[in-house]
Amino acid sequence: MNKKSIIRMIVDTLMLLLMLLEYSKLYTGQLLHEIFGIALLGLFITHNVLNIKFYKNLFKGKYNIGRIITTVTDLAFLLCMLFTIILGIPISEKVFKFLGLNGNMTMRKLHTILGYWGMIFLGIHLGLHFKMIFAKLKKKTENNKLLKVILYIIQIAIISYGIKAMIETKLGLYLIGESSFAIPTNIFLSLFNNLTIIFTIALCVYNIQKLLTKRKNLT
Repeated sequence: MNKKSIIRMIVDTLMLLLMLLEYSKLYTGQLLHEIFGIALLGLFITHNVLNIKFYKNLFKGKYNIGRIITTVTDLAFLLCMLFTIILGIPISEKVFKFLGLNGNMTMRKLHTILGYWGMIFLGIHLGLHFKMIFAKLKKKTENNKLLKVILYIIQIAIISYGIKAMIETKLGLYLIGESSFAIPTNIFLSLFNNLTIIFTIALCVYNIQKLLTKRKNLT
């Protein structure tokens, strides 16, 4: 692994951690929520600079179904995160309060909606790239049936818990800008629930992609 790959991995991990903390505003408080948002913007810019090749290649080469889905997902995630952060400035109650922008309820609602749709698109984004991770795992487990079974059980456990977390936290309400009163009992449960939801989406996308690839190869 080269230096750039290590930096990219560190940036991506920090971005994920800050995103999870942003969804746990009840426990971090308004001030930290806004500070984490600013830090997330910095990491988000860094992430895009490190992956500048994506933008350079947008209008190059042919677009098949897979590339279209990946590109649309990446751009949707980009726009969700960008506008979530931008809308956070006028509704700021601490860091940018001195600007006196006094954002309205529509801005607050859009901030919530785009933030949680960002979670969905992040899950899809990860799922579309899980192929590389599972390809490496496949090499290590191809002669170990027990390890294969354990990995399948872990996948089922994550997806099962993730679906449960989506229902209990009423994720659907956040996606349409409605308030939810189904709140976890502590910050660690909140972080775990949201992480599991993201990985549930990612694993579902990966397995659907895997199934469609198998069907295509059989025809």
